[in-house]
Amino acid sequence: MREGKVFQAYSDESGINVGDRYTSVSVVSGEAEALNYLRDKLGEVLIDKKIREVKFSKIDRYGSPYRKAAFDFIGYVVDFAVYNRVRIDTITTDNEWVNGEDYGSYSGPDLEGMYYQVLSNVGRRWGCTEWDFYPDENSGVNWGGLVSSLNTTSMLSAEGGRKPFINGTDEDGQFQFSEVEELNSAGEPLVQVADLFAGMARFSHEDNGGCAEWVERSRDESQGILIPSMAWDKGNKERSNECRYRLIGGLYRLCHRHRLYVSLRSEKHLRTWRPQNPINFWDYRRGY
Repeated sequence: MREGKVFQAYSDESGINVGDRYTSVSVVSGEAEALNYLRDKLGEVLIDKKIREVKFSKIDRYGSPYRKAAFDFIGYVVDFAVYNRVRIDTITTDNEWVNGEDYGSYSGPDLEGMYYQVLSNVGRRWGCTEWDFYPDENSGVNWGGLVSSLNTTSMLSAEGGRKPFINGTDEDGQFQFSEVEELNSAGEPLVQVADLFAGMARFSHEDNGGCAEWVERSRDESQGILIPSMAWDKGNKERSNECRYRLIGGLYRLCHRHRLYVSLRSEKHLRTWRPQNPINFWDYRRGY
């Protein structure tokens, strides 16, 4: 286990309202020193683009500084992930699959269950028990109850009798989430990264294959690049979607280039088939 090092996790969600078909939770994690460096780089992007924060909901037109900043954010995140200096783990629930066709009358998505699964996975992937955790302040989750559950969970074995994620030690360590502080996303670029990835994951599910189809159609197979961008009028829904397609396509292309094995083809939404890799998308109903 990684003793003596401080590890941190930052999070946000997308689709948390009653009636939302899909809900995604994303956690950005890593050693504090590496995350501090990444934060500085992202902060420079915000200053350069003259904006306070990046949000997926604002990625809606080609000339927007939010769109340009989002592309830069993804570029930095992938660069850090390639060298295992950061992980981005994003989990998505199909609320209709979980609750049936009456999900619209359900009390809301199981955010605490999703967070429990993704945070325990993150801890095991890093091989670290001691964590500081910084979720977005608008999450509406009972963090005290969640942390109590996590802090009685063994990091050396997965649920359901599966094999350990990491090598066993003499001591069956338990997680210790010693600090939990809600943050305003406008002041924390790492929470903004979580917002972007949760938004991309949820959108790729909601779009019913449209995003995957667009990326495939617009990809130059010989060059492995997307077709050149073009401007469009604000307020056109299809063109707003295309702006988001380009963002997801950019992430997909970078992950493909660096062999991070993020897929759009197999299930027509963002999915990772090697969950040990540092950019990881998976579906809540499948678990591990």
